Amino acid sequence: MKIHFTKMHGCGNDFVMIDNRIGILNSLNIKNFAKKICTRRFGVGSNGLILLENSHHADFKMRYFNSDGSIGEMCGNGARCLARFAFENNVVQQNMTFETLAGNYQASIQKDNTVTIFFPHVHKQYIELNQTLQLQSVNVPYHYGIIGVPHTVIYDKQINNLNKTDFERWGNHIRHHSNFKAGTNVNRVEIINQQTISIRTYELGVEEETLACGSGACASAIMTALTKQGTAPFKVNTQGGNLIIDFKEEANWITNLSLSGNAVIVYEGIWKI
Repeated sequence: MKIHFTKMHGCGNDFVMIDNRIGILNSLNIKNFAKKICTRRFGVGSNGLILLENSHHADFKMRYFNSDGSIGEMCGNGARCLARFAFENNVVQQNMTFETLAGNYQASIQKDNTVTIFFPHVHKQYIELNQTLQLQSVNVPYHYGIIGVPHTVIYDKQINNLNKTDFERWGNHIRHHSNFKAGTNVNRVEIINQQTISIRTYELGVEEETLACGSGACASAIMTALTKQGTAPFKVNTQGGNLIIDFKEEANWITNLSLSGNAVIVYEGIWKI
């Protein structure tokens, strides 16, 4: 059995993309398949597996698996890559709507292959500001919100008692902290100026720090605005490149939330089973 795939990345957040509209993977245990193909050195290697599938409600459906085989509701950079994948394979035109477990999203492809996705409105009831958890006998201030998936945001200037060079270790501790029953992604944020922030993200399901996280960039930008430390649009520096986040803040909602950045096709190949 031969399965055609495309390797892509958005700011270094990398994915294996497969067109599953005719159900070529339906006979497989896809969770196990995801773990195998995402394993670096022994597989293709990526942060996740994304399937392009048919939808009754949109132009196509996004089905996302983290590299550990777990199902993800949504992935911002992965969605941008899938939008370009669908466009390059003549599934859609430059503007599209796609279905995810976190709701329907829209996307647009620019001439320079920059891809923008537009999130559903975010109600502020899903955002919790100025919370505190205890880590290594240190009280750590944080902000929390569900932006497609759960995200915790912690600012550099508030964690002077933690070793900033050991982010992956304490990011893992917070990801499993009892405050978050379903787990959480963890974002460490440095404010550069009113419209620029720098982030590092420990990703749930990948279980390590990744070079970028689109939904994490959105969450970090939103928390920065809500805590009066900056204003949209934001340039978000990640280890893999830059993302642009824009939105409007209304009384009870975050509206017009968009995520823009590159979506790069690295190579195509065949996985043999």
